[in-house]
Amino acid sequence: MAESLIQAYSNSPRRQKLQIIGSIFMAIVIAAVLLILYLVVSARVVSVGRQLQQAKDEIDQMVYLSVNYRNQISYLSRFELMEEKAKELGFRPPYPGEVFYVPVTGFDYQIQPHVESVEDARPAVINVNLVEYHETLIDWIGSQLSIFLRPFEGL
Repeated sequence: MAESLIQAYSNSPRRQKLQIIGSIFMAIVIAAVLLILYLVVSARVVSVGRQLQQAKDEIDQMVYLSVNYRNQISYLSRFELMEEKAKELGFRPPYPGEVFYVPVTGFDYQIQPHVESVEDARPAVINVNLVEYHETLIDWIGSQLSIFLRPFEGL
């Protein structure tokens, strides 16, 4: 019995050292896992931000093309240009008596279609002033720990 107490006493400091080394190793592993999680989340945020920028660039390009096409249509549909093109194709103004109108039953001449183009004056702005963009590693670890420890608050 005395020998077992002496042996247990002599093993105790070694066990304590192993526990300390194990605790340090566990803290390093936890810190590495948290760092990897932070890097994964940061990479996702950056990739989503880049996708948003690319989508905004595509929208701007399409708006530019749309405005360019509208300008071309308005230029090509000017009266002088259309009259000149019609003469090149062999058209001529009609003489009196050449034009006749065909009545269409059920058509109301009073109703004129009204087409309205509404321009959206608001610029397309993507808000990148989010907390995730300006959060430090320490703040992020603190918020993740508080989320993780929230169920244990009442214990």
